[in-house]
Amino acid sequence: MKFRTLKSLVLGLAASSLIVSAAMLPAHAAEKLRVSIIPINDVTPLFAAIKNGYFAEEGLEVDTAPSSGGAAGIPGLVAGSYDIVYGNVVSMLLATQQGIDIRVVAPGTKIETAENDTSAMVVRADSGITSGKDLEGKSVGVNTRNNVIWLYARAWIKQTGGDPDKVTYREVPHPQMEDALRQKQVDAGYMVIPYVALATAKPEFKSVGHPYSAVQLGVDVGQYLTTSKFLADKPETAAKFLRALRRGVEWYNANRGKPELLEIVSGFTKIDVELLKKVKMSPSPLKVDPDQIEKTMKLMIDNKLLRAPIDVKPLLFPQAL
Repeated sequence: MKFRTLKSLVLGLAASSLIVSAAMLPAHAAEKLRVSIIPINDVTPLFAAIKNGYFAEEGLEVDTAPSSGGAAGIPGLVAGSYDIVYGNVVSMLLATQQGIDIRVVAPGTKIETAENDTSAMVVRADSGITSGKDLEGKSVGVNTRNNVIWLYARAWIKQTGGDPDKVTYREVPHPQMEDALRQKQVDAGYMVIPYVALATAKPEFKSVGHPYSAVQLGVDVGQYLTTSKFLADKPETAAKFLRALRRGVEWYNANRGKPELLEIVSGFTKIDVELLKKVKMSPSPLKVDPDQIEKTMKLMIDNKLLRAPIDVKPLLFPQAL
């Protein structure tokens, strides 16, 4: 009897231990995605999707790392440091021309109307600069050379009477563009939200043009990029990322200017919420527009960035269309 009692006790303790151990294990570990971002308003839907739990509901955990632009993020993508990078249409097409394995997995930024073009060419108010012609022999700040900001700055300079080849383009990260203007390191800066709104609210700066909408209304400026290998190996993960991001876009579009959204922007830009209340935020797109990408491609050929046209459709994740 004593032996049976001891045996029953041992078996009972073992069973209890297994139950406790099983309870302590997570049901499903979230799949981690490493995403490179640029600290500008364009990525607010991504951070909204993180904060609101949309990625978590898809079984994803998104870790973000900042970069100066798509041209800087793409090498990290190719090297395996990131799974997805926020980049721009020009850097994406350039990478493709160079034989780099790149694909568009989700939309990022689109300029649908002139009223929603919140980026601007900004100068010092006392500079006397009003057009591209006035910038000949002077310098323009761009976040990176040979990217979408650089391309549309050149196109705007040409459209407003200047020779873009007579202008010097200096790389300045978006958050430092205002200081570069103030310290006369550049004569103009192509600035984006939220930084452009904060600068032009001050009397010492003014906007002299909106290159995106002036040159190509409807332009698809930015996209989230990955590799064809990632899409082939993890199509479901890509679909989950896109679904969660689209929910973030819908939430962002419905809450522009509201305190809860401004808190999110403040979190990744480090700009005070009170200052962000002055910022007009443009709507974010739900789909990629291949027709606009082809228009940008023609502009790149005209500016000798691309040698020949590229077949765009195979570069796009079908669910992003």
